[in-house]
Amino acid sequence: MRKAPGVHEDGGPAGRRRSGAPARLADVALAAGVSTATVSNVLNWPGKVGPATTERVRQAMAALDYVPHEGAVRLRRGSSRSIGLVLPDVANAFYARMARGAADAAFDHHYTLILCDSADDAEREEGYLAMLAEQRAAGAVVAPLGAGTARLLRLRRRGVRLAVVDRAEPTTQSCSVSVDDVRGGRLAVEHLLALGHRNIALVNGALSIRQCADRYEGALQAVACRPDARLRQVNVATMDAESGRSAASGLTGADAPTAVFGTNDQLAIGVTQALLGAGLRVPDDVAVVGYGDLEIAPYGPVPLTTVAQPVYELGRTAVELMLDEIDQGDRHEHRSRVFAPELVVRQSAPRVS
Repeated sequence: MRKAPGVHEDGGPAGRRRSGAPARLADVALAAGVSTATVSNVLNWPGKVGPATTERVRQAMAALDYVPHEGAVRLRRGSSRSIGLVLPDVANAFYARMARGAADAAFDHHYTLILCDSADDAEREEGYLAMLAEQRAAGAVVAPLGAGTARLLRLRRRGVRLAVVDRAEPTTQSCSVSVDDVRGGRLAVEHLLALGHRNIALVNGALSIRQCADRYEGALQAVACRPDARLRQVNVATMDAESGRSAASGLTGADAPTAVFGTNDQLAIGVTQALLGAGLRVPDDVAVVGYGDLEIAPYGPVPLTTVAQPVYELGRTAVELMLDEIDQGDRHEHRSRVFAPELVVRQSAPRVS
């Protein structure tokens, strides 16, 4: 039966809610002084509404305790207001900090963040990507482990907006956010060379990991400028403190290095622990430099000189770029944001005064 003008479906006059009844979209529109179409746009296509009107609508939603029906929103938008964050290891301090930046950006833009831990497993990573597509997530931020470009593009073809974090990608494919790890590796070894070290060990992960390969390349560039310098690489299977301790056992003896560069802070701290356990002094006998400047860096057995990465900003920027693609649609242009690392000098390799 056709409703009379100015009457809600419950038979009451427009703008009047039933006692205890949940607020409806029309109630929000009336309270904000806008049309229901404007409220719908704020929920589904916020880029179409000016900031002042958007704020007025959101204040009305808050005052009325309005909760949009996610199923209906998903049908209208073709996707949900959720985004996925796929990381190799959420227990790792590096990825935990990245996740905080991503979560803050998602919250600020009124999106739910779904955290997916691939557990360093390529098959599990791909499974998460497929599930995000099936659940019609609005987008995904991925720190790729095994997902190659072809698989990531397949996710995009299924309607999921995509940004890659901690790995540079061609802007023809997607937005990406990364750190210039070649520069970072060069900074670390140039610092050790400036301190007078010529016999340097590099404790590194597998070179199949792009970040490890890039930091090694930067270290090679640094020693190439000093013909009297020597760089010895020790590769480990897992980049944790235990692996650093194990690697350090092979760095003693007659031809022991006077400096060690660990390509993440965990490795460097493990190396420092092993050197101290062997009766060596850090930095007097062996200087140590790490990479990452994680929260643990100042609190190791010796405060760690390290190459700082803006990890929080990596996560936050990746989400913002991906949300820009959601809002702008075909007008969006992919961007590649590369952050510059910085050397942070502490006691494990202090500057010479």
